[in-house]
Amino acid sequence: MPSARPTFSTRRLALFGLIGLALVGASRAANVQPSAQPDVDPAAGQQIDASRLQALEQRVEDLVRRLERLESAPSSGASTPATSKTGDIHWTFDAALSRSPFNVTHQSFDRGSGRFDILLKIVDPLPDPLPWQIAIGAEVPVVARIGLADGTASEGLVFRLARGPRLDPGAILHLEAYVPIEQAGAISGLSVEMGRE
Repeated sequence: MPSARPTFSTRRLALFGLIGLALVGASRAANVQPSAQPDVDPAAGQQIDASRLQALEQRVEDLVRRLERLESAPSSGASTPATSKTGDIHWTFDAALSRSPFNVTHQSFDRGSGRFDILLKIVDPLPDPLPWQIAIGAEVPVVARIGLADGTASEGLVFRLARGPRLDPGAILHLEAYVPIEQAGAISGLSVEMGRE
């Protein structure tokens, strides 16, 4: 039975509501005259409040841009190479991860830390949810072969669940995996597939 959790759109509206309340509060705080204190310069207080309000507005704009990027992120096609914005490697995903029951909404590789990240959206009910009913940090049934710059492939890489305990359609699972930093510079691609039992 699907969980009665708020949808992404509902969470976004709630976030905008909270941001609006924060802006109204900051705006009112900026307009409140300081109490009579002989050693405090009112103009200096207004400058501090105005700079805080400006910083808050900038953070709101950054959050809105991040939400828009997440909502408009293109999905990867089955077995179609995709170039990561971070790490500049080629990715391929099998049909189980790119068509149904999952759809890849984001993938990235950070050479500085050796970290791989994948966001999987559940688009259909999982035929076997048991392997996914795990704790954060446990291994998921997703494996990958690492392509190296010299044209060879290294041993398999196992992903772990970073976030995403919900398993109903529409939920997002965040997977992560690491390689040693000294190996990260030699990686040119990643072929990801659903693990076989």
